[in-house]
Amino acid sequence: MELFGILILGAFAVNFNLRHYTFYFSMVFIFLTTFLIPLHIFLKRSPLLWVLNLLTKDIATMKVVLYWLICSCLAALVILRHRKMAGKATSAERKIFHILAIAVYVPGLMYECNLLYLGSGILLGIFFLLEMLRNLTIPPLGNLLQESFTALKDEKDAGILAVTPIYLLTGFTLPLWIHPSPCDLTDSAFFNFLPLMSGILSVGVGDTAASVFGSKYGKHFYPDSQKTIEGTLASILCQLLSVYILCQIGYIVNMDLFLVIRVTVAIVFSSLIEALTDQIDNLILPLIMYIMLV
Repeated sequence: MELFGILILGAFAVNFNLRHYTFYFSMVFIFLTTFLIPLHIFLKRSPLLWVLNLLTKDIATMKVVLYWLICSCLAALVILRHRKMAGKATSAERKIFHILAIAVYVPGLMYECNLLYLGSGILLGIFFLLEMLRNLTIPPLGNLLQESFTALKDEKDAGILAVTPIYLLTGFTLPLWIHPSPCDLTDSAFFNFLPLMSGILSVGVGDTAASVFGSKYGKHFYPDSQKTIEGTLASILCQLLSVYILCQIGYIVNMDLFLVIRVTVAIVFSSLIEALTDQIDNLILPLIMYIMLV
């Protein structure tokens, strides 16, 4: 419903040339009629109060939400910093957003899976809404978003849509979206924790390690590519180390020889795919690893 409302808003904004206050009035009206009112009927209660209760249900949840807000503020500061700097950000510099995403998703999966599931869907809608503001240059955010996009865009953002943040969010959350009952905290949930980490491991840990270590220490390049063998090795080792840490803290149990081999093969295979893929790797890698782990 959320994305459907944004699609309607985009169609109205383009066809009726909505700008300034008319755009925001239309946004509120469409949000009410396509999202808030239907959700109110479905839940038989106020969805806003329902979300508020979910955010404040106990002290532990409030601590996680506060921690997520701090991570969001750090991301905003990074964007503002790069906006003021001359020149475009490098691939390694953009990986700070991968690290911040890891910082959000790992505690979310461990302690507030349902809230993470809900928040990821809402954030996807916000990303599309911000893209609409940027492309239509809707004040007061349109120009600010365009300047930030110019400073941080990479080769994947060749069209009108800034696909990199959308791909990053989707890659991290895709295993959570497609896994059956991902937040079911039963006895088997710890075993299911590993497939849910597919996006975090392949994109958050592996892709980041490959980019940072490859750009600093890489000397042996793949044919017709700027990616290096050293980056791939760093990707594999960092992912294996992450799985080992999860085992040590008790979030992956029953780690027998078969599962060790399967995890290792999945990590090596996805790392090789990352080395040979230039486009949409943030979407491909989590899906490949999830299929191999689930």
